[in-house]
Amino acid sequence: MTSTIPFGTVKLVLETVGRGLFFPVWWYTRGLLDILKFIRGSIKNQYINLGLGVWLANLFVPMYGSTDWASRLISFFIRLFMVVVRGLAMFFWLIIMLLFLVGYLLLLPVSVFGFLFHFVGFFFA
Repeated sequence: MTSTIPFGTVKLVLETVGRGLFFPVWWYTRGLLDILKFIRGSIKNQYINLGLGVWLANLFVPMYGSTDWASRLISFFIRLFMVVVRGLAMFFWLIIMLLFLVGYLLLLPVSVFGFLFHFVGFFFA
């Protein structure tokens, strides 16, 4: 009696090993592009949600249609304060997205190092 391994099983094993070996390449090419697209969209959405463009466009427009100098001056400083506060919120969001990108770039090597460190410790401890 002879036992043979079905061709589908060999193909499945080779496909799985091939995808496993290709994963780091994907992580730093296609996966990185996907993350950069996500970050770009997130920053764009945050800019829209904060309404920073609207506040900047209306910085010198008087509030409530009041055209005297006191109203213009008050409107300018209130809007300037809002632009600064919203600008700081946007800067904070940019820092969060930058940390997210750095975390993404470091996740794979740190995971591989941790796996290898514990794998070797399992056999030689």
